Amino acid sequence: MALEGYLEDLGICDILQILSLSKKSGTLILKGPQGEGLVCFVDGQVVRASSSFFPENIGQLLLRVEIITEDQLVEALAWQKGLKSPQPLGPILTYKFQIAALEIEAVIVAQIEKIIFNFFSWTTGHFSFQLEEVKPFVHSSLNPLDFMLEHGLSSQRLVVKGQRVAELCCEDELDNDLIERELSEMETQQGQYGLDLLRGMLAELDHPELGGGIILLILRYASEIMDRAIIFDVRGNQLAGLGQFGLSGFDTSADDIVRKMRLPVASESLFAQVLKDKVVVRAALKNSLGEKRLKEFLQGVPEEVFLGPLVSDGEVVALLYGDNFPASQPFYAANAFEVFLSQAGLAMDQALHGTD
Repeated sequence: MALEGYLEDLGICDILQILSLSKKSGTLILKGPQGEGLVCFVDGQVVRASSSFFPENIGQLLLRVEIITEDQLVEALAWQKGLKSPQPLGPILTYKFQIAALEIEAVIVAQIEKIIFNFFSWTTGHFSFQLEEVKPFVHSSLNPLDFMLEHGLSSQRLVVKGQRVAELCCEDELDNDLIERELSEMETQQGQYGLDLLRGMLAELDHPELGGGIILLILRYASEIMDRAIIFDVRGNQLAGLGQFGLSGFDTSADDIVRKMRLPVASESLFAQVLKDKVVVRAALKNSLGEKRLKEFLQGVPEEVFLGPLVSDGEVVALLYGDNFPASQPFYAANAFEVFLSQAGLAMDQALHGTD
């Protein structure tokens, strides 16, 4: 699965969810005005992270929290330097000074979380993910923490916890029970079927020509979680119909009608909100001219509809409308579909620019 692009198009939270749900192993490299960073994954779990913004190494961290003394650090580093084969500092400290491995790991986990949460604020820059086997030990010049977690951190949990930290501006006020409930709700919404579907669709994005193109892949995925949908091309302040599924009851072909459809985008409309914020919106349609025309064409809409953007090269190039009319059930596995839309935008960007 190729994953490369700009943070303006795909944020760190979405990247983490894509790698988590697709259970990938490899290294995510970040470069931008804020500095450089990397995150290593094993089966979608975060096992290592570093950032030029946080240059402290493991020895400095353990000194700061008074788990080791300066004399112990100097002796351990000298012993490490004399080894024929490189060894990480943590096990050396445990072996020589009986420093509890769990204490060392707790400090590393806190630092990795701190680094990841800082990455969430990076809104500009370039990212690339390299599929590879992550080596247990990397020289400290490349990995200041000189440590790889044996049991990785859940990317989904990091996303939820990071969002709560940003809202509260203080990690001490976090409600861990609330985080667990949100994770449980997220897993319930996605469900095993939703996860399997997402993984299959992400794999197909590597070769979209086999599935009839990216737009058809989006419609095919949407058809698994919605009763009907229309995908629109964004042309300035107008939406032009591209394709549909689930529409019936017309005298002529629904596809032909949709392709002739043109909806104006008023500044106060739900359409404009999606185009401006470049995020999925699940809400009731408003009463702008374009939304009224869509309601009339669909001959009724439920209280909650799905509007999702397809972002390419920093701009919304297509917009997907979906609903479950006449029923009003929620959109199961919609979170996974949002992740897919993010990756589909990158795939379209790469196809347009001829990159892998």
